[in-house]
Amino acid sequence: LVRMLGDSRWFVVRNAADLLGEMVATKAEEALIALLRHQDDRVRRSATNALLRLGTPDAMKGVYDAVGDSSPEVRMQVAASLSSRRDAKTSATLIRAMEGEDDGDVQLAMIAALGKVATPDAVQKLVKMAEPEGRLFRKKDTALRVAAVQALGDARTPAALTALKELATDKDRDVRETASRALTQAGR
Repeated sequence: LVRMLGDSRWFVVRNAADLLGEMVATKAEEALIALLRHQDDRVRRSATNALLRLGTPDAMKGVYDAVGDSSPEVRMQVAASLSSRRDAKTSATLIRAMEGEDDGDVQLAMIAALGKVATPDAVQKLVKMAEPEGRLFRKKDTALRVAAVQALGDARTPAALTALKELATDKDRDVRETASRALTQAGR
């Protein structure tokens, strides 16, 4: 399988990476890390998933670096994959990546991932994103605010629930309704 990672056909490389990840083949770590520079984004997505399954320090460094990949699809995949890890390094990586992210779909994926990571830093970032307008004349995007409220509902930490209670009285109807739904679901 490691030899197949050098094949000229992208689908062969992707399938080999997927299988190596399924097998948790730590001996393939170096070759999988090298795939993060492959020209095809489908291969890079599979490589990040395989590295996440390996979970070694070098593999995780590769996954964290992939948050800055040139392809929005790869960045979304990385965010979704990282949502299974609940640690400070993951939340710090996602928060830092969020601040430089321009693609709206990737931002939404990162917001959702922060809600699942649910560290104190992640929740604090979500609360900040869900808050109403910033400084004078800086109206926040409602879709991003709503996504942050949904992520706070996923987090279900005491700080997230406190923020949701405050957001249930927000001026924006969409934010208010989403916060109310999240509180109802958290109560179940």
